[in-house]
Amino acid sequence: MTEAATVDWDTLITEAIETPDAVLSNFRITRVHYLLSTALQEAVGPDAGANFHSWAVWGSRKAGITIRKADKDQASRDAMIVAGVVGGAVGAIVGWLTASTAGWSITAAMGLWVPAGTLAGGGCGRLLAAYTRNAASRSILEGNRTVLDDIGRLTARYLAYAAAVPQPSSADFDEFLAKFTPGPTDEGGQDLLRRAFEQYEAARRSSDPKVRHEANYFANCLAVLHEHIRLQPYISRSLPFLIKKCVTERLMTYSVGKKQLAVHEDVPPLAGEPFPATLKDLQNKELNEFLNGPHGWDPGRGTLANTRARDWTRLRERMGYVVNLFRTRHLDPNVTASPYTQPQLVAIASGSLPPPPW
Repeated sequence: MTEAATVDWDTLITEAIETPDAVLSNFRITRVHYLLSTALQEAVGPDAGANFHSWAVWGSRKAGITIRKADKDQASRDAMIVAGVVGGAVGAIVGWLTASTAGWSITAAMGLWVPAGTLAGGGCGRLLAAYTRNAASRSILEGNRTVLDDIGRLTARYLAYAAAVPQPSSADFDEFLAKFTPGPTDEGGQDLLRRAFEQYEAARRSSDPKVRHEANYFANCLAVLHEHIRLQPYISRSLPFLIKKCVTERLMTYSVGKKQLAVHEDVPPLAGEPFPATLKDLQNKELNEFLNGPHGWDPGRGTLANTRARDWTRLRERMGYVVNLFRTRHLDPNVTASPYTQPQLVAIASGSLPPPPW
């Protein structure tokens, strides 16, 4: 029996999502994703590549920045700039109307109303940013908890199945699949997650590296699509309408291991190669349809061109970036690396905030 089979995953997950302190809850969630990533790698096979939880580690770590409101200063500046420009434009219109109807000179009217509009807009933008960062912190934490509660518990059930059935059995796996709720994600169903775990099992059963990599990668894409459909309301609420494109460009940066990336830029190649050799020419027909079919999620169609996201609130733009990020770095050891040092992990496990830096 593997170590993962002896872990009380449900207790770990419940403790993480029910921790009252928002910041500590996020640290615990990130740690559990890391533990699940390691355990799922062991079950499917370390050589199969990164899994959903490997990527969720870095998404959760990024979420922690917003939950801690560590990005509030830049958000305030962005909101002030955008709202100030809008206020200045409104002031210019009022100035022109004043000059036209009240007999003022255009210079005097503009000299009064444009600065007034800019200052008023900037002040309102600052107030809006303060309000929305508080709301974003709550919304992102709720989404952070939702992902672990939803997918983490299914992964824990799959780990129990894999430990109990080391030699894959169709009958036993059918029993595992029977417990998924049928239906699309936006109606409360788990069809995408069912397909994801079918692919993890296909990777576990195969000895062909290409089959294993394609299946594991496809599983990650299906799981993240389910996640992003569920998270759509939280993401929309966390980015103010007036500055969502500005936030996408200036704040949506994150790390994968030691590598810094930004979603408003095309996914960069890794070591000069867009994709690992086993993921260049895809043979899995269902995966090809998912990426390149009429409603496919890959905007680059097998390249990294046009993979940037201009507005992170749009599901198709997020998925276009993510499926290429997952593909190009599927075998990158940075993805499966620990998000924290060992002393930090120990502190989190004990229920304490880890020592900085975070």
